[in-house]
Amino acid sequence: MRILGLSNMRDAAAALVENGRVIAAAEEERFVRVKHVTALPVQAIRYCLREAGLRLCDVDAVAVPWKYWQIGRRGSLALGSMLRSPQLCWVKGKRSAERMAQEWKELAFLQSHLTRQIDGTACPKPVFLDHHLCHAASTVLVSPFDRAAVLIVDGASEAHTTMLARADGPDIQVLKRISLPHSAGQFYAAITAYLGFKPDHDEYIVMGLAAYGEPRFAAALREQVLRLLPDGGFELNTKIFDFHLARHRIFSPAILRLLGQNRQPDEEVTQRHKDVAASAQLVLEETLLHLARHLQRLTGLDRLCLAGGVAYNCVANSRLWREAGFREVYIPSAAGDSGAALGAALWLTHRRGALTERMVLRSASWGPEFTEQECLAALERAGLSASRLPDDQLCEKVARELANGRLVCWFQGRMEWGPRGLGNRSLLADPRREDMRELINAKVKLREPFRPFAPSVLEERASEYFDLPSPSPFMLLTVQVLPSAKDLIPAVVHVDGSARVQTVDKISNPRYRLLLETFGRQTGVPVLLNTSFNVNEPIVCTPDEAINCFLRTEVEWLVLGNLLVGQPAAVRRDA
Repeated sequence: MRILGLSNMRDAAAALVENGRVIAAAEEERFVRVKHVTALPVQAIRYCLREAGLRLCDVDAVAVPWKYWQIGRRGSLALGSMLRSPQLCWVKGKRSAERMAQEWKELAFLQSHLTRQIDGTACPKPVFLDHHLCHAASTVLVSPFDRAAVLIVDGASEAHTTMLARADGPDIQVLKRISLPHSAGQFYAAITAYLGFKPDHDEYIVMGLAAYGEPRFAAALREQVLRLLPDGGFELNTKIFDFHLARHRIFSPAILRLLGQNRQPDEEVTQRHKDVAASAQLVLEETLLHLARHLQRLTGLDRLCLAGGVAYNCVANSRLWREAGFREVYIPSAAGDSGAALGAALWLTHRRGALTERMVLRSASWGPEFTEQECLAALERAGLSASRLPDDQLCEKVARELANGRLVCWFQGRMEWGPRGLGNRSLLADPRREDMRELINAKVKLREPFRPFAPSVLEERASEYFDLPSPSPFMLLTVQVLPSAKDLIPAVVHVDGSARVQTVDKISNPRYRLLLETFGRQTGVPVLLNTSFNVNEPIVCTPDEAINCFLRTEVEWLVLGNLLVGQPAAVRRDA
């Protein structure tokens, strides 16, 4: 049975599953080049069908991770906030109504929309599924666990924000839900807006900033904003902290008395802002620990599956792993709303009794792949030439250049599923140079200097450098760098001594693995600095996008498969 999963909400995406086996999955943003796009994922759907050699009429079902007619609770809360604030009504009211109308129209008439926009063939009738159960399926049904506790935390589903469940095989039993307006995800998004960053977009910046502050506002936030309850849940005091208003930088006098004046986007980041970030991060971690410990007591299980947008908070994930009573934790590479598209396809497969090929996802490589001929054609269009090297020579050359302080754009195989560049669409550098973060920011990223860069490490060598309890293939855990390693890899050590680690095994990504092995043999350190291949845009998808991004930077080398390309400006300087 072939099932197409899709989501047209934030982080629109599509995924194709056959009998439980993942065929393809990709976010729409990679095709339309708009971060976190909300849209019918036409391009992502076309890619999934193309990858499988199918037409839309060949699909047995379309699964959607939203029961859109049940979103009334979200709408009523937003309307109440707008009525309390003429300013918000003026700023948001008309736009939100238009956007919601468009999203609901797409879902209500999805069958005809898809038939018309994909390939003109008949679309099967869509099946609309519970959002949080789709999140749960996106982690449970691809995890290595037969039984597991399940924790889903995000901004909001149709009417809920949090779900506690247990999984026995593919069956998921809901144990507890927390309803709107009590949302840990919305709390953190509102703090993101308070700090002058973009909510639903820049939460990772707040997480990185938190390491520079002291949580001196945490007690006040616990007492007045987000309170833990004896029943294992929590409540948000929306009387003083209305997240609909906060997301638009409209804050109550009570919050401003509590935290001080909110930061504007163009203002300097002060120590007070860092302290607010640290306080919000701590309160979020405590809330998740409270939920997870309650869940562990309810289930008695020692394995945990996480999903929902809050599962991208890798600092909190690590505390859950170490402190909540679980021996193992699984988090999918696409834990947020894009992943719910895959979860919808898997959940409907299970509901229809067709889950015969349940697979464990240890790789995130489910997006488009391009041939060498396609890469050569793109280089010709850009007026660039390349050298073709076999794998061993390529990795020897690239490793040597990295060891000499050069930067490398690394474009390989199938694009990653999820928000991280994991060795297929990556910018690589030598982690041994203390100035490498500043160098990358100056030459490429042009981003806030307090944001850390992540390390990739050979899985079997990770314990030599990091206090890592288990493999971390998707870069979703932050752990302490061992004292003996901090001076060896300073470029990937955050101010608090931590690192967001990606472990690379012997199967998932052979060429990236070979590069790490080669760099380790040349330098004694099997670790590379790995950040996503993009500059203020979605991660690159195609060879043309990779080349264009490369040429906008001062990065010395671009690798497309086995093709090595030098930066023209760099070549001229070296000459």
